[in-house]
Amino acid sequence: MAEKNVILEVKNLKKYFPLKKGKYREGDPCVKAVDGISFKLYEGETLGLVGESGCGKSTLGRTIIQLYEPTEGEVIFKGEDVTKKSRKEMRKLREDMQFIFQDPYSSLNPRMNVFNTLAEPLLAHGIYKRGPELEAYIKDLMDKCGLPSYYCYRYPHQFSGGQRQRIGIARSLALSPSFIICDEPVSALDVSIQSQIINLMKDMQEEKNISYIFISHDLSVVKHISDRVGVMYLGSMVELADKNEIYANPQHPYTKALIGAIPIPDPSKRKEMQVIQGEIPSNVNTPSGCKFHPRCPFAKDICKQKVPEVKEVKPNHFVQCHFGGEF
Repeated sequence: MAEKNVILEVKNLKKYFPLKKGKYREGDPCVKAVDGISFKLYEGETLGLVGESGCGKSTLGRTIIQLYEPTEGEVIFKGEDVTKKSRKEMRKLREDMQFIFQDPYSSLNPRMNVFNTLAEPLLAHGIYKRGPELEAYIKDLMDKCGLPSYYCYRYPHQFSGGQRQRIGIARSLALSPSFIICDEPVSALDVSIQSQIINLMKDMQEEKNISYIFISHDLSVVKHISDRVGVMYLGSMVELADKNEIYANPQHPYTKALIGAIPIPDPSKRKEMQVIQGEIPSNVNTPSGCKFHPRCPFAKDICKQKVPEVKEVKPNHFVQCHFGGEF
């Protein structure tokens, strides 16, 4: 990974939602959806993000692409800090950074057929004008995404869930971006359709050298598609490492419990599940010290008092835990 170029660098990114109307001011009661996350993404790499519902995965993705205005921190994309860009500058930059939404039905305009859905970004950015060239490009894009080109004048309600997700992927690829955030793109699909969509995304990545941030609850899917995996808990990145390393040798108690809960697809084998005790704390009143300490079976006094620093326990294996590397 060292020889690859960094396409995206996130530095101490925070996104707080104030409970009162208006902009957030320091000290105001707020939901700390993303609370000081830092990482790098390399060209042609897939970084998987996992964690329980409400941990801030989707908010992180939307804040990186500036659908949400960050409270604090930097997002460096190809050497430029996008948090300092105006709306007009971001519009231009979005040719190169795209988003695949979780629900393909609600993210597609029911009044626009597939042709107009895929043509809209191309026309808006002035890449094509209406005519035979645009039509040929869109039909070729549909073929690449596994959609028959004669479907181009159909509407979203005329497609299955898997086909609608392919339309969403085709729309994100229309401008030939180098970076795509995928927010649970296969969570609502059948297993057979999931594999088709994931294989399509991997093929497109190899062909165009696209970098993905892949957000999902499904750790098996994340392992299949990702190069590295980041584990989030209450707005923080508690562990980040190569996928084989993190699945074979997790160093944070929360990661251990998540991986221990992955079912084995073999009824003859039994596996002892590691159950995490207690409820997820509130994102408004987060626990002092380590956020995971109320549920951690290894918690000690220091965990309740001091926020753990991120440690590199092995080369490129980062853990936010006082005892990371000792489990």
